[in-house]
Amino acid sequence: MSKAINDAEFSKEVEQNQGVVFVDFWAPWCGPCVMMAPLYDKMSKKYPSIKFCKVDTTQSSEKAMQYAVTGIPCIIIFKNGKEVERIIGLQPEPKFEQTINKYA
Repeated sequence: MSKAINDAEFSKEVEQNQGVVFVDFWAPWCGPCVMMAPLYDKMSKKYPSIKFCKVDTTQSSEKAMQYAVTGIPCIIIFKNGKEVERIIGLQPEPKFEQTINKYA
């Protein structure tokens, strides 16, 4: 299951993590974000070796600004605390899973 985190938790959960972390920057008013949420949660259960986090940009905007998130949904993939890839916009399941498989 994906984990909701805020700006204060971000460093510990993502930047200090020595593995792969997918971070979904989203907002409750964003239609594509809401549509992407069930797929994101499904993949978090299917790939337990990868950490899946969610950051609500309406409540935690500091990290969104730090990582120059200008459009949502924006999923940033971190490996060993460093950004390695980002996905912007609603993704079809096969394409999203193909990206996940690069890091699984």
